[in-house]
Amino acid sequence: MLNYVFWAFRPCIQGFRYCRNVISVDGTHLYTRYKHKLLVAVTLDANNQVLPLAFALVDEETLASWTWFLQMLARHFLPNEDDRVCLISDRHPGLINAINYVPAFKFPRGVHRFCLRHVCSNFNNKYKNVQLKDLCWRAGSESSARKFDRIMEEIKSLNPEAYDWLGNIDKTQWTLAHDGGWRTGILTTNMSEAVNGVLKGARRLPIVPLVEITLNRLFEARQAEAIHHIVQKFDYNQQSASVITLSTTGQGSRTYVVKLRQQMCSCGKWATHGIPCSHAIQASRHFGMNASNFIPQYFSTRAYKKTYLGRFEPVYGEEYWDPVHFELVHNPTKRTRRGPGRDVTTRIRNEMDQPQRRARQQYQAHQT
Repeated sequence: MLNYVFWAFRPCIQGFRYCRNVISVDGTHLYTRYKHKLLVAVTLDANNQVLPLAFALVDEETLASWTWFLQMLARHFLPNEDDRVCLISDRHPGLINAINYVPAFKFPRGVHRFCLRHVCSNFNNKYKNVQLKDLCWRAGSESSARKFDRIMEEIKSLNPEAYDWLGNIDKTQWTLAHDGGWRTGILTTNMSEAVNGVLKGARRLPIVPLVEITLNRLFEARQAEAIHHIVQKFDYNQQSASVITLSTTGQGSRTYVVKLRQQMCSCGKWATHGIPCSHAIQASRHFGMNASNFIPQYFSTRAYKKTYLGRFEPVYGEEYWDPVHFELVHNPTKRTRRGPGRDVTTRIRNEMDQPQRRARQQYQAHQT
């Protein structure tokens, strides 16, 4: 009986070396007559485009299957002891426990972070309050620890029990302000869910065509919203820095401390997103330095080009394959066929699919 199948293509393995050290994983159902699950691992390239890394078919999402999948990822994508990685996922118990059995994803080599969208959804399902849900998102996506504390106090004043519920989750795992820069600003598993959407039709296929279609579609579908995201963000920061003094910026003329050597700013955005914030750019200009020199290599055009240098070679006929010797074992006690009834083929939307409302910001600018 088939339990697990893992596949990853060489160009994706090679390309991951030039991407940020973040892997998002997610699982989804297949629509065939068998009850297998499709596991997907993806990352983002230098231009914030989705790069699928690996796929697997497993019988169920359990501790054993997630442990095996993470071991396969570590073997192919994190082979060296000095490799570092941030794994982002939902809060599936099997996956959370599997981290303990794969050293590559345990600190200091790696960290496990939760998808903020799933945290907010779980939070809202329990307390069913739109205002609390919005505050939860604001707290998790805030770069400044000081502002995070202020938002948490708002939650506490509205519902002390909700405050305690969030307090029981390790802050490093769901908040940007306490992440330590591992996420590089990535809050959710939307990138892996986007790949699931691209492969929606393929999930009706048997295993062999499913593997083939992941190869064919790997670079056909991209998230248009992510194109040029990093470049646009940096250009926006350049524009805002040109009209704001070093000492005051933002609402209320707040003062921020920039330490160029440590690549730190008290606003927190440089550390959490990996690229210089507007305050750092202005400070760089003051000292006659080029802020682009502080951008990590995995955001560079050079890294972007190297990500896609690998070529996808055609698969040769079966007569050219190396012989593999194994014995098929039938397990009559394990039920793998689906029951009667039509399967749901479209993901059920929930309250977290609504776009986050962002307040309009006004800046007090000073000509420099």
